[in-house]
Amino acid sequence: MYTLNFIHSKSYNQKFLLLFIALTFIWLFGNNWVSFWDQDEAAYAGFAKTMIETGNWLQPDFMWSEVHRKPPLHFWNIALSYKIFGINEFAVRFPSVLFILGTIALIYLVGKDFFGEKIAFYSALILSTSILVPALAKVSVTDATLLFFKTLCAFSILKVIIFRNKWWVLIFWIGFALALLTKGPPIIIFTGFFVLILLIFHPNRKNFILFHPWIFLPLAFLPLYIWGHWCMQTPEGKIFITWMIDWYILKRVGGSVFGQTGPPGTHLLGLLVFFIPYFVFFPKAVAQAIKNIFNKEKNMLFIASAWFISAWFLYEITPSKLPAYVIAAHVPLSIFIAHLLANSKVNKGMAIAHFCINSLIYLVFILAPIILQFPLQNTLIFELLGLIMSVFNVFTLKNYTSEKFRYYLFTQNIVFQVLIWCFLLPLSDDIKNSSLRIAQFVEQNANKNAEITIANSHARPPSLPFYLKMRFKNVNENYDFESLSFTYENSKNHVFILNKDLKEEFKNKFPSIQFSEIKPIFTDRIQQDSYYILIKN
Repeated sequence: MYTLNFIHSKSYNQKFLLLFIALTFIWLFGNNWVSFWDQDEAAYAGFAKTMIETGNWLQPDFMWSEVHRKPPLHFWNIALSYKIFGINEFAVRFPSVLFILGTIALIYLVGKDFFGEKIAFYSALILSTSILVPALAKVSVTDATLLFFKTLCAFSILKVIIFRNKWWVLIFWIGFALALLTKGPPIIIFTGFFVLILLIFHPNRKNFILFHPWIFLPLAFLPLYIWGHWCMQTPEGKIFITWMIDWYILKRVGGSVFGQTGPPGTHLLGLLVFFIPYFVFFPKAVAQAIKNIFNKEKNMLFIASAWFISAWFLYEITPSKLPAYVIAAHVPLSIFIAHLLANSKVNKGMAIAHFCINSLIYLVFILAPIILQFPLQNTLIFELLGLIMSVFNVFTLKNYTSEKFRYYLFTQNIVFQVLIWCFLLPLSDDIKNSSLRIAQFVEQNANKNAEITIANSHARPPSLPFYLKMRFKNVNENYDFESLSFTYENSKNHVFILNKDLKEEFKNKFPSIQFSEIKPIFTDRIQQDSYYILIKN
């Protein structure tokens, strides 16, 4: 049986409310100042834009974005956000902010029924000040939505098997259905393994009959089926659904995608990186998460272990190693870290290691703008913020034996979130905003009715056609020099965005023409290559 810790303390409710307000500010602040991340975020922004413009809400379609097509819920959410805020970066990221905030709310508001208010609050605070989960709020990808529904399904299972709460049966199946419509198989894998472990080991396994899967499972698949059925009414839709089954199921089961693979242990290493703000507790938390699966008492730590194993283990032994695959494991890992933070003393060696690792991170913030040759003002801000975090790091280490340690640690990590998302990210956007700079340059120098021809497919960043199509009606792609040169000779109000080879061919044929060069610092992990812009007004 369980000894559930119900602490009806207003203080934790008030603390959580303040945390929630602070997170809302941090995760919404500056979202319209930072250009799109390639590839996924820009592709999703393009899918939603196309849906609004064409009225086709079934098949995601946008230039250079074919490999990023998925079930449509995330794109529908962005399109609805466009209707409210207009087509811009803030609108694209708004749904992800809502779903990550919803996940944090679930961890506290529902989690306190199982782990007590203190552990639930610490868990929410730890998860929201880690690395990957806040990034999912600031970058609009499907995993923010999926994490919410996975967390909702996990807590629904606990509500049913422990408290026999039948309303949570309905909540589970709604969450399951919407997760399918977000990304398909991951929710089946996670809930399937979670239920299997609890069916084998949990004393309340008989309560699973309340889920009535023989009735509700087909109903949960119905929205996904209807969407797929409607897609397949056209030849293009049939090709799309067939491709998606091959790309998102068959290829990822048998191999890696985009070369993102690694040996067993790769995901654990990723978790370590994403929980570096709590490195001092990470090794012991992972050890407990694995060890407690063998806990004979089947208490709440056993359930948290079952949650962690279900979200992590299978992906660890498969070849594909995309970090977001194990995002659902971040929630129970936060619970284990919270349990240690509340109940364990800090080991001196781990405290020193934590200090050294975080010091290296802050040193990177100090040196990176110098190496990357940021403007002087931005460099000075980076260095000042790095020094501020280094001071916090010293105070945290100094108090590792005192009761104040957790407060220093939480303060350090909250301040780190503010600095990285509200200052460092906007100030460093020039690293990756070449697509936006190209579009702005063309807008400033070309006729507003100009036709744009993209003849540079380097890295195929979807943000480039997106920002151009936001400003110009006619944007196309062409790499045939004869066709391009004919257009140049016989048309006006035309802009050519060329690669180096085509630029040289133009220069040889038309020696007097002038090009404007925009060189990206960073283009989707691929070697730099300049864009050469030729404007004929």
